[in-house]
Amino acid sequence: MPEIHEIIFYGRSGDGIHMVADQLVQALIKRGFYVISYPEYDPERRETLAKVHIRVSKEPINARGPVTKPEIAVFFDIRLLQNNQEALNARKLIVNATNREFVGKYLGNTDADVINIDIHGLRRAGNNYSQYVVDSVLKALFSEP
Repeated sequence: MPEIHEIIFYGRSGDGIHMVADQLVQALIKRGFYVISYPEYDPERRETLAKVHIRVSKEPINARGPVTKPEIAVFFDIRLLQNNQEALNARKLIVNATNREFVGKYLGNTDADVINIDIHGLRRAGNNYSQYVVDSVLKALFSEP
């Protein structure tokens, strides 16, 4: 059975998680990986929950369905950390937050490696926040545990 890495993105509609997830998928394909990616939406309204499920492997992927045990969970909205057991079991969390202390207020104690990215600050400064997120996911995916 091939080694499959699972990643899940969480955000609100309009946060840009689909754009960033697509950039990640393209970067992984260019590196020679097989990738399955698909979005999941709540009923279409503003500010509803949006997810993108991604599976990555060096071999063809036959697994289908939602990602339930992600290796990496990416949160574009820190409020989505609360009561999110499925993602809190992830080994690495990438969170839109100004600092790690702020993440700790929402997260509490965890064994996960937490990486914070100030997406709102990057947007205000006119920086390409999506590339920061993609690079952070790639680094988390390919770094040793």
